[in-house]
This record gives sequence, structure tokens and C-alpha cells, in this order.
Amino acid sequence: MNELLEEPLVSAIVPTYNRADLISYTLDSAIKQSYKNLEIIVIDDGSVDNTEEVVKAIGDPRIRYIRHPSNRGGSAARNTGIEGARGKYIAFLDSDDLWAPEKIELQLALIQKHPHPDKVVSYTQRVVSFTRITNYTQLAINSESLQAVPEKGKGEAEAIAEYLFCSDGEIQTSTLMMHRSLGLATRFNPGLKKHQDWDFCFRLEANGAIFTFIKKPLVIWNADSRKDRVSQISDYRISESWIREYQTSISHRATTGFMLKQVLPLLLKSEKKLYAEKVILDALRHRLISLDNFIKLTLWTWGIRNIRKKLKLLLKNKLKVS
Repeated sequence: MNELLEEPLVSAIVPTYNRADLISYTLDSAIKQSYKNLEIIVIDDGSVDNTEEVVKAIGDPRIRYIRHPSNRGGSAARNTGIEGARGKYIAFLDSDDLWAPEKIELQLALIQKHPHPDKVVSYTQRVVSFTRITNYTQLAINSESLQAVPEKGKGEAEAIAEYLFCSDGEIQTSTLMMHRSLGLATRFNPGLKKHQDWDFCFRLEANGAIFTFIKKPLVIWNADSRKDRVSQISDYRISESWIREYQTSISHRATTGFMLKQVLPLLLKSEKKLYAEKVILDALRHRLISLDNFIKLTLWTWGIRNIRKKLKLLLKNKLKVS
């Protein structure tokens, strides 16, 4: 075990909704943490499947089950967990993700060594798997096909928005651990349909949080295609409206980086070609894309690549006929 100054109670906050088929694997990854002084708070956000039965059948005395009478969303469920936590520190674990056995131990050791542990937000690398992984031993088997992200952590003087949208940074909820007082002072915004994790990070930064990064893949994010995933929401206006709320507190470059990564793909699906071209041009102006990529994206936006393919196919067919 890593050398710890103390062994405080840590609260693992697990929001869930209709994941009775998956949550036992998630909870198993929390139960099997090398750091044992844990409470595991499951917030059932109004599930209509047998989630409660599955959770209570596990039988670990460290598990606390809290149920919302109706579905209020992931942010509200996490807030319920923050408010009900008894631990000195809190960590989040979405109900289809997995923790590596040493995750909490490594993060707690890092936090305790910091001069201001009550301000530290620890986050780690994660791996994304499109083939469901149910335990961490499978990660080693599939390691060659899985990439750990992000490659680097946020710079000490780097704004969180610049890191996330201009520097290929990533911070995912299941990687986060912090002092409970910081979580209570910040909380998640229950009114958001998307980008809850980034919004939480923006407001953590505004509350004086110090982000520290562990370059080790300590979380598995299972990227299934469930329709109720917030990432499946395809209305670009939701993302656009969210980032506009921060336009006075983050740089225009960061706003453009967000628009490029999150809004542009949705604009292309919606056939908003003029708007898409504006985003691409802004990205070029802010040096977020190269001139070559600007040309490629512009051709893609206006369907010129498809036209070229069709002409080649037509020419090929005419040659066969003749």
C-alpha cells in the first residue's frame, strides 16, 4: 500500500438509472479497491428495472442505497450523493464504468501530499472500450487495442477550458476525486442535459480547485450505444447554448475549440453548412486546425468529396459499357 498520512473515509458516489444488467460489475470494481475505508453510495435515479434488487443482493455492508422516487438526471443524483456522503473525500463512479483496484489509494496518496489537500481535484487517464469490459483483468488482455487518454494533464497556469478544448485534454467524471467540502461548494448543475462533467470542472476551477493528473489508466469507460446516454443527444443548440453561458469567462479560442469538437459534427448532421463553415474558419483563425485540415473539412461540409466519388464511379461505369 502507498504511504498514507491517514486513512479517512472516502465516499464513492455511484448514480444509476436502469442499469441492473451492468451495475454489479461497476460496484465490484469499487468493492475490490485496495483502499478499504470506503462507503459506496448508490443513488438510484428512479429506475424501473430491478436495480434495487441487484444492488441489495451484493451484501457488502459498505454499500448504501438511496432511491429517487422519479428520474431527475445524473447531475441531481450525484448531488444527492455529495450531500449524503459521510467521507472526508468523495469520488464519482458512473454505473457502467470500472475502477482499477488501486485508483482510490493512488489518488488519496497524491492528495495528502499536496500543501492544500482540500483544494485538490485529482483525475486520471481512462481507456475507452467499445467492446464491453466487465473487470480490469480484461484490460490487460485488450491493452493493444485500447488507448489511454488524455496524454497529458492540465498545465499549472493553463485554464481548464483551454486544456479541454484546445490541448486535447480530457477529464471524465469517473476519474475525479476531491475533498467533500469542495464538492459541496460546487455541486453539479441539475438543469443541464449535456456537458455536466465539463460544467462541473469549470465551476470547480472558479472555486479555486487545483487539478492534479495521474498518468495511469485507472478508469474504464464502456462506450456502449444506449439511447439514453447524454452523448447521444444530437441537438447542436443544446451544446451551443451551454458554451455561450461561459463566453465572458473563457477565451474565444476555447469557445471555438469546443464548437469545433462538439458542435461542428452536429451541424454537419443537421445540414447547417454555412454555420459549419463559420466554425471551421474560426478554428483556422485561432490555429486550432491546419490549412490542410481546413480545406478537407470545407470539402466535407459542402459534399465535394461525395461529388468527386460519384463522378469517378460514373466514369468507371461508362468505361465498362464502352
